[in-house]
Amino acid sequence: MHSYSTASAGATRARTPWLLVLILLAVTTTSYIDRIAISVLAPTLRDEFGMTNSQYALVVNCFMVTYMIMYSVGGRLADLLGFRRALSLYVIWWSISGALHALSAGFRSLAAYRFLLAVGEGGVWPASMKAVAHDVRGPVRSLAVGIVNFGSSLGSALAVPLVGWLALTWGWRTAFAVTGLIGFLLLPFWMSVTSEAKRPRAEPAAAKQIPWVGVVRYRQAWSAFMGRFISAGAWGFYAFWIPEYLTRERGLDLAQIGLTAWIPFVASGIGDLSGSGVTAWLIARGWSLNRARRTVLCTAAAAAMAGIGAAYASELWAAMACISVGALGFKIVSVNFLNLPADFFPPSYVGTAFGFSGTGGSAGIVLTNALIGLVLDMTGSYWAVLLGVSLMTPLSVVVALLLAKRIEPVKGIA
Repeated sequence: MHSYSTASAGATRARTPWLLVLILLAVTTTSYIDRIAISVLAPTLRDEFGMTNSQYALVVNCFMVTYMIMYSVGGRLADLLGFRRALSLYVIWWSISGALHALSAGFRSLAAYRFLLAVGEGGVWPASMKAVAHDVRGPVRSLAVGIVNFGSSLGSALAVPLVGWLALTWGWRTAFAVTGLIGFLLLPFWMSVTSEAKRPRAEPAAAKQIPWVGVVRYRQAWSAFMGRFISAGAWGFYAFWIPEYLTRERGLDLAQIGLTAWIPFVASGIGDLSGSGVTAWLIARGWSLNRARRTVLCTAAAAAMAGIGAAYASELWAAMACISVGALGFKIVSVNFLNLPADFFPPSYVGTAFGFSGTGGSAGIVLTNALIGLVLDMTGSYWAVLLGVSLMTPLSVVVALLLAKRIEPVKGIA
C-alpha cells in the first residue's frame, strides 16, 4: 500500500527535484499560452470570419473533444513510453500545430488546426503528473502538483497581454506563429533536466502496464472523473469566454482586454499554489489526508460561488472581482482534484488514472462550451451563464466526496 505516512520519512531525507518541477511548470505555462491565444483573439477572429457564438463554441470544442480523447490516450502513452519520451513528443507536436494557426483562412481551417493542437496538448498534463508522482514524495507532492498546475493560470495570464500586443503590433497571424514556436525553446532544458544522471530516481525502462479495467473498476477513479467532469466547465468559461464576455457584455476592445482579462488568471494562479500548499501544510502538521483534502475542498467550493455576483454587478470592477474570487475558489478545488489519482493509486497507476479523470474534465468543458454558445445565441446575455458556471464547483465537490467516501489509498494495490 502507498500512503503519505509510508512515504514521508523517505521524502524528508530525499531531496525534492525542484528543477524538474520548474521545467514542468514552464511546459504547462507554454502549452496554455498556445491554448488561450484563440480566446484572446476570439473577438477579432469572430468578426473577420463571421462566426456566431455557437460556431465559436464549435471551434473551441474541436480542440476540447480531441483533448478529451487524447487525455486518456496521452496518459496511457506516458505509462507505456515513460514521461520523458512522451512529453518530448507532445511538445514538438503542439508547437508545430500552434504555429499552423497562422494559416487559418476561415472557420473550418481554424477548427482543423485546433484539432491538431489538441492531439499534442492532450498528453501534457498526464505526463507531467506522472513525472511528479514518480519523483516527488510525501506531503510536498501536493505542493509540486499545485506548482505544475499553476502553469494553466500563469500561461493564461501571460497570454492575454502577450497575444494582445502581438496582434495589435503585427497582426493575429504573427501572434499565433510566435506563441506556437515557443515550445521548441523548452526541449533542450527538458531533455537535460530529465537525463538519468540528473534525476534522483531513474524512470523504469518499461512501466508496469495497468489494464483500463484495473483503474475504472474503482469508485475512487470515478470520484476523480466526476469531480472534474462537473467542475471543469467553469474553467472552460474562464479560459475561452472571458474576452468575449468583456467585448460583448462590457464593451471592451482588444487593447482594453489586454489590460483586464488577465486578472482572473492571477487569482486562479493564487488558487493553484494556495490550494495545494495549504493541503500539504495541513498534512505536514499531522492532519490525515482525508481531513485535509476535504476541508480545503469544501471551503474553496463556497468561495467559487462568488461568481454569481458578476451576473448582477453593474460596474466592471465589481464583476471582475466576483469572477476573480470565483476563479480562485475553482482553482483551489481543481488542484486538489488533480491530486486525487495519486492519493488513491500507486505511481504505476497514476498516468492511466489521471488520464481517465482528465477525460472527464475535458468532457465537462465540451458540454459546457456547447451550452454557453447555445444560451448566448438564444438570449444574448451572460446572466444565466455566470450563474450556472458559479454553481458547478460546489456541486462537483459534493459528488466527488460522496463517491470517494474517504480520501485514502485504495487497499490491496501494490
